[in-house]
Amino acid sequence: MNINLKNAIITQLTLQSVGNKLREEKNIYAGDLFHLTEREEEDLQPFFMSAFKKSSEYYKFTHYTQDVNFNVLYSLCKDIFEEKSDFVSFSDRVLDHLFERSNHPQIKAGEIFIALLEEIDIGLESKIKGIGIFKLENKNKFLRFKHTDIVECAIQKGYRLESTIDKGCLILNTLKEDGYCVLVHDDTLIESEYWKKSFLDVEYIKDNAYQTKNYINLLSNFSQEIIFEEKGKKIQTEFIGNCLQIFNSNETISEDLLEKELLENYDMVDEFKSYKKDYAENSNIQFSEIFDVSTLALNREKKKIKAEIKLDTHIQIKLDINKPESSEDFLEQGYDEERKMFYYKIYYNNEL
Repeated sequence: MNINLKNAIITQLTLQSVGNKLREEKNIYAGDLFHLTEREEEDLQPFFMSAFKKSSEYYKFTHYTQDVNFNVLYSLCKDIFEEKSDFVSFSDRVLDHLFERSNHPQIKAGEIFIALLEEIDIGLESKIKGIGIFKLENKNKFLRFKHTDIVECAIQKGYRLESTIDKGCLILNTLKEDGYCVLVHDDTLIESEYWKKSFLDVEYIKDNAYQTKNYINLLSNFSQEIIFEEKGKKIQTEFIGNCLQIFNSNETISEDLLEKELLENYDMVDEFKSYKKDYAENSNIQFSEIFDVSTLALNREKKKIKAEIKLDTHIQIKLDINKPESSEDFLEQGYDEERKMFYYKIYYNNEL
């Protein structure tokens, strides 16, 4: 799914404050809609949306009973999309739900913007609606808040939007059988369980982006833990480079394709099957036997992979992960009997 948020319009907005239940901090409810001037919306819209522009991971609401209707936030959003509730009352109930889940000493208090969005483009003939919940926990030069009976907000002129929201989600009215599509942002991994699981109660939609990301992570971990141990760093970097090349050059990935074009070349078919089985069980990941490559997810994961050889002589050799054949053709490894040391020999034409 390609989601374009550039032209999304904020049609209704509330501003509230949530406290930490464990510390017995108070909430401040909206009372009424928070009205924006045209200029203020031009400033706030990209501030809210920037955290989701490069999202490649989509979630859906879930519940331990297997009935998503028991998910509090799903039910509240459903009432809004079906126009069964007014937006201020909806925002108050979302705030109550968030407060009930804010019961850990590390969870920060903060301001909460809740927005009804329209004109979201997901590649269909007609645009769809969405609901955005945005939490700000840290001070921001761009926004100044004043807490009385309500939360007041002033947008400071002259400051660039260099930061983004601390936590947020976008619930899209996609009307799928398994519920709405949810985009999630969390600026820290420490509290991700509180935001994703306790408040939102979401799980990954196991689409092509999910499969692409997890297969890349699987192969990367396999190269670091198994290939490196058995064949060394040079072969390990070649392996992951060839892996990415296969993903780049094929629209569809299958287990058979990976075996024939990658694993058989390293005589690692059986080792990979065993590793994948344990990895899937330990990580609770469901791998598909065949899937289409998500370019967005692939590009995102490629940036995380570093192809370099670090030596104990304080020398580093950086390899181009997109050109694994270069290390095969122009980098040799050997052992010097006189020095009793390993060495790398590099061939080149010109220094760049």
